[in-house]
Amino acid sequence: MEKMENLPEEEKEMVMQLPNSYFERGKQEGIIKRNQEVALKLIARGMSTSDIAEITDLSEVEIKRLASE
Repeated sequence: MEKMENLPEEEKEMVMQLPNSYFERGKQEGIIKRNQEVALKLIARGMSTSDIAEITDLSEVEIKRLASE
């Protein structure tokens, strides 16, 4: 593997951003997962799809899919 100092500046920046991009993607996936869990609880309590969508930032289509599972 080529050493960092031998890489062009553009590639160095890209390589240095990789850990951050993976962290951000994981963080986003975690937020979505948590919103889905909250949506399931609200579905179980009989809340309307539009209210759940507003609270969780999930689409109504996604909420209906969760409800049907």
